[in-house]
Amino acid sequence: MPLAYMTMLKTTLLALAFSFALSACAQDTRHVTEPHIPPACTVLRAKLAAPAGQLSPADEQREDTARIQLAIDHCAPGKAVKLRADGARFVFLSGPLTLKAGVTLDVEAKAAIFASRNPRDYDLTPGSCGVVNERGHGCKPLITVNNAPGSGIMGDGSIDGRGGATLLGQSVTWWDLAHTAKITDKQQSCMRLIVVEHSDNFTLYRITLRNSPNFHVAVNRTNGFTAWGVRIMTPKTARNTDGIDPGSSTNVTITHTYIHTGDDNVAIKSGKAGPATNMSILDNHFYTGHGMSIGSGTDGGVSHILVRNLTIDGADNGIRIKSDRSRGGLVSDVTYQHVCIRNTKNPLVFTPLYTTFSGDRLPVYRDITLNDVNILSPGAYTFLGLDATHKLGITLHDVFADAQDQSKFTAADADITISGSGNLRPAGKNVTVTGTASPGSAPACQFVPFPDLSTAPEAAQTVQPEDKTLYVAADGTGDFYSVEKAIEAAPETGGALVLVAPGTYREVLNVNKPHITLRSANPDASRTVIVNDRSAGTSGGTLHSATVNVSGDNFLAENITFENDFNKTHEQIPQGSQALALLVRGDRAVFRNVRLLGNQDTLYTGSRNCTPDGSPCTPARQFFSHCYIAGNVDFIFGDGKAVFDHCEIHSTPHSEGFITAQAKHYPGEDSGFVFDHCTLTADPGTTNVYLGRPWRDDATVIFLNTEMGVHINAAGWREWHPGETHRLETVYYAEYISSGAGAHPGERDPHVHMLSAQQAEQFSPQTYLRGADGWQPAAKP
Repeated sequence: MPLAYMTMLKTTLLALAFSFALSACAQDTRHVTEPHIPPACTVLRAKLAAPAGQLSPADEQREDTARIQLAIDHCAPGKAVKLRADGARFVFLSGPLTLKAGVTLDVEAKAAIFASRNPRDYDLTPGSCGVVNERGHGCKPLITVNNAPGSGIMGDGSIDGRGGATLLGQSVTWWDLAHTAKITDKQQSCMRLIVVEHSDNFTLYRITLRNSPNFHVAVNRTNGFTAWGVRIMTPKTARNTDGIDPGSSTNVTITHTYIHTGDDNVAIKSGKAGPATNMSILDNHFYTGHGMSIGSGTDGGVSHILVRNLTIDGADNGIRIKSDRSRGGLVSDVTYQHVCIRNTKNPLVFTPLYTTFSGDRLPVYRDITLNDVNILSPGAYTFLGLDATHKLGITLHDVFADAQDQSKFTAADADITISGSGNLRPAGKNVTVTGTASPGSAPACQFVPFPDLSTAPEAAQTVQPEDKTLYVAADGTGDFYSVEKAIEAAPETGGALVLVAPGTYREVLNVNKPHITLRSANPDASRTVIVNDRSAGTSGGTLHSATVNVSGDNFLAENITFENDFNKTHEQIPQGSQALALLVRGDRAVFRNVRLLGNQDTLYTGSRNCTPDGSPCTPARQFFSHCYIAGNVDFIFGDGKAVFDHCEIHSTPHSEGFITAQAKHYPGEDSGFVFDHCTLTADPGTTNVYLGRPWRDDATVIFLNTEMGVHINAAGWREWHPGETHRLETVYYAEYISSGAGAHPGERDPHVHMLSAQQAEQFSPQTYLRGADGWQPAAKP
């Protein structure tokens, strides 16, 4: 038998064996084999050179869009338009292209499509692309594949979206727009690289995709999609740059891909367009990104999914299923087999609470199987069902995780089956664990470097530096959907900015790290709300009921609402109804344009390190500027040293109201409350409100330049329990230039001091809070 024939026969047998291995147990019902590049209908040669990946200003105007599109339009089905480098000229500069049925675009080795930097090329409507606004989605993709069955994009060259190159006529890049949208809670209009719609049996083969401004590949309503040997290389800091997202499609195979990007490496989605079913994600390698995801849209149903032979190295997440009540559905029959994960913050995430959105599209995950999974580095784990009726159903077979920290496990409403060997055993509220695992040996892992891309030219880019800001968004578009989770992720040494997008976050915050800034970019503080409903009766005491607890020094909150809504659903009674919105014991804490909402005991501002033996307390200073604080009984209380500057202090209805209940542990304690240029308001009909009463002896409260509403009692101040206590004799209560119907000059309680201008000066913010360190909180940085 001739040697050449034997070699060919051996190659054929190996290919058949490989094809069988790929198809065996796969969920894609097609018999998928390695694609081949069709013969050429025409060959186009590059006309542009790009030394160091940079086109000249003149060449930026010489687009190849028309000649590429003309070649596609005239190409016969089953043939390919080949793009070929010509010596030093290797660039095809292009705006939007449209593939047609049966035609393949073949970008040969050493050739590249560079996406036009002109946003006008991609406008859906005039001026709609390359902007940040409330709507987004104003751009055509670079390559549209719509109703084009049997088409494909192939070759060993590259398609570069130039996401990090400055847009023509602007001073920003596509990625800058995405970042701006993130920090301003708006939407960017950035073009996607490839969008496939209604195009059955579409194929991506060997092509390298680089630097997309948005998603690299989005597939929808397609039966038959293959991505084989695709390489995606985009920086981890490029926002919303998903790798491959098959949505509402069936019979999908993604295999032998290498994906390094800034968002989901692969995300399977479904929605109104239909279910996502019969998908095989086989023999792939993921690097930076957000991991192997299902969701967040699952309302069309997701089923019959196999992920096998996957390495994830350096992504934020490993295996993740995410959705919420607004876009959830049934996710079932999903198997992850032989997956290796390392250098990942969140190796396993199963959550139906990805956002706080409400709705009746309930996310339910069941028949989820992890088989031969090895996690080689520490991280956080989430195993959540929606509730006791819609529990997570998951099997862990031969699952190993190194360096587990039980404080980083979140588990609830889950039925977990454990078998084989392994060491992962989640526990939590309403979590049922069935079975046991023997110690055994973890599955072997082989992580590989990203492959050489020397045949796939790259355009010059400006890569954004890693943003250390921790972004929280209730709609799931941030790095976190929970503010507390973001705070937990901050360094122990503090120094983190937590930027919170508008929304309602029902949770409890514990800020015990220094130099934490909590801010919403939206100046309307009512749009960003952190709320909970704990009370003294349900939490073990008044000081355990706070929605937000701040003990770390140098805290700053801005443009945000802290609320305790216990009394919205419970009657306010004398005992057990105390419900704090904020407890702050940190020194040098600043609150600007913050709303504090509650009824009794809304705000506790305190010192620290006070001991029963009478040791001196450590003063803690707090500054509230242009804030709104609402409540009815003792709703600003404690022994902190606090100044309220230009704040609205609002009383809600109660038979008797008390704004302050300042207290000291001993006569010389350095603490007190100062209200400067504030306004005292009330709900209609609210009367008989006092400026304060002394919780303990020696209370200090001063009102300067304050406008007082008619609801303020003429006496202004009252004993803690008239006839029983005599604390007014020990207090320092004072006023200076009170105005309005509640000022009542000459009618105040005789224990009150009416200050002169010189006496009032000692209580100005710049003097009262200065301390030994010269702190000046009124001066904005």
